[in-house]
Amino acid sequence: MTLEEIDKLLADWKKKIDLVGQNLIDLHGLPTYQRLAGVSDFPKVQLTGVTQARLHPALEAMNDLFGYFDLLVLAVDKATQLRTSVIPPFLVSQQKLQEIAQILTKPSIQLAVVQTPLAERGLLSAAETTHAIAPQELLVRMKKAFNVAKEAVLAIDEAWSRLQPMLGREAEEIQNLQKLADSLGVDISQELSGLSQKIASLRDSIESDPLGVTADFTREIQPQIARVKMSLQQMAKQQQLLRESFARANQLQSQLVELHRQATAAFAESTLKVVDHSMLQTPISREEIQALASWLSRLETKFAEGLVNPVQVGLENWTAKVKEYIGVVEKAYAANKAPLETRSELRGRLEALKAKALARGLAENATLTKLAIHAQQLLYSRPTPLNQAAELVSQYERTMNYEL
Repeated sequence: MTLEEIDKLLADWKKKIDLVGQNLIDLHGLPTYQRLAGVSDFPKVQLTGVTQARLHPALEAMNDLFGYFDLLVLAVDKATQLRTSVIPPFLVSQQKLQEIAQILTKPSIQLAVVQTPLAERGLLSAAETTHAIAPQELLVRMKKAFNVAKEAVLAIDEAWSRLQPMLGREAEEIQNLQKLADSLGVDISQELSGLSQKIASLRDSIESDPLGVTADFTREIQPQIARVKMSLQQMAKQQQLLRESFARANQLQSQLVELHRQATAAFAESTLKVVDHSMLQTPISREEIQALASWLSRLETKFAEGLVNPVQVGLENWTAKVKEYIGVVEKAYAANKAPLETRSELRGRLEALKAKALARGLAENATLTKLAIHAQQLLYSRPTPLNQAAELVSQYERTMNYEL
């Protein structure tokens, strides 16, 4: 390597060492790490369960990192010292340049001495071995160790910071679910009480096993609360829909009663005012309407007692029946008021024809006068023979047109 390449490589390693040192200091300076490692006057937290299993290799990785860092600094410092002895342009020693390159690029860092157990030695095996590693390879190993330590510490830090408020929110959610259940008339107090006890137990374990608490909460408690909440919300929605259905049912009931009153009144009036009763229809009986009202009242009572699904089925059947009755009564009403409408239409038609005849100078026509008087007598008498009256009005129109 040339001197310029050596200088560039040394500058690059010094930059890397600065970055590594800063990141190690930042991770070591986290209060969470200091509590976990028991450094900087922090009493060491006694961990258990999942958190203890996760943290143990992380702390070992941190210890290795600081040891590796010292070895890396020593190697770069050694290469830097050698570089200071090279004074360009006249005293550039290729041997020294090669030695610097060897330190920076080849396996020049001696890791810890490893004792080889006698059982694993051969006749020519050494009792202890050392492993040399290149700076770049050591840096790769340090990156892996740093990620292991950082991810574990930050995971614990996040769990410690969010678990208390999260469990508090869920405890409040359980209280809200209990209120909702009470309003719906649903008894799930035992299940909710069990959830509250589990949350209280998890709170006691936050300090020693935050990762385990997170896992238990996510795996067991959170899905159970979500399931209860969804179930209660569905019940609330179903009950709200039923209340709306009852409101519509009462509207249909009132509509049926009013239609029945109108159909009955039209039947009675047509019976008095027209001769032909063959097209009239007798509405359903009041007893049938009262039975329908009693049925609806029983359904409302059952709903108030907390029954939902049977009431929903019953209300659907009731709604189908009331709509059937409404259809029947509407047809009866239409049939019963038709003669009255015909009678009124004939009256209006006769008056319009008389006005037309007057406008055409036929007001004193004897035939028209006679037909008008006769038709008017029929249309304004009770009961009116509609067919005969209709014929007289038609004769009046034909005669008027003929006279013209």
